[in-house]
Amino acid sequence: MVRESKSPHSSPTFCVCKPNGKWRMVHAFNKLNAATIPASTPIPRKDVLQINMAGCIIFSALDMVDGYYQLLMRESDIPLTAVSTPRGMLWEWLVMPQGLSNAPPHSIGS
Repeated sequence: MVRESKSPHSSPTFCVCKPNGKWRMVHAFNKLNAATIPASTPIPRKDVLQINMAGCIIFSALDMVDGYYQLLMRESDIPLTAVSTPRGMLWEWLVMPQGLSNAPPHSIGS
């Protein structure tokens, strides 16, 4: 999921305790997201989906609750996902982490 990085880019990462006592990893991709051009991928209309599915006999649904950690990052984008830990370690994501501004449209479209 991650590998050590020598990227010139770095976003802070840390853990916070959720109300239920479990821990959540947080990545502060604010600067990366500010420099990202928003995806213009519209959500398909229901009638268009129904027309496209006419005649199909096999249907599938993907559970994308954990989709972020299942989609491989494009090799050229991996250095942009570098995160630094409070202990000064630098890692980069090989799979899509949560917190990227274009992640939901990419997840839905892949």
